[in-house]
Amino acid sequence: MRIRVDYRSKPIISPLTPWVHKGVDASYWKATVFDPPMPRAIPGKGWPVWVIEHRGRELVFASPEEMEHAIDILGRKILPVTRDLGQPWRAVNSHWLSRLHSSFKPWKVRQELVKRLGQAPEA
Repeated sequence: MRIRVDYRSKPIISPLTPWVHKGVDASYWKATVFDPPMPRAIPGKGWPVWVIEHRGRELVFASPEEMEHAIDILGRKILPVTRDLGQPWRAVNSHWLSRLHSSFKPWKVRQELVKRLGQAPEA
C-alpha cells in the first residue's frame, strides 16, 4: 500500500468530498464557497489529489480534511453503520463508506490504510 500526490488540470470531487466540504453559499452541487475550503491549484502543477493504492484499487482524496475524516471513520475497530454517519433522509447507499470496496474493509487493511493516510505527503 502506498500513497502519492498527483496533480489534475481541474478540481475533482472524490466520494468523500460532499461529506467533508459543506456548501456555504448554496447546496453542495451549486456551491462556490465551502467549509472547510477546498485546496487551491498550485501554479504550474494544478489541483492536488492524494491517491492510495491497494491490490489494484485506488482511493482518491481531494483534500487533507478528507483524509482526516477517513482516518476517523476507518480507524474504528468496528465500522459505524452508514445511517449513523449520513443524513437520515438520504439513501444509506449514498454514503462513501457503503460504496467503499470490500478489499479496504478488513481491520488489518484499515489499520495500514490509516497509517499511510497519516503519512500523506504535502501538496
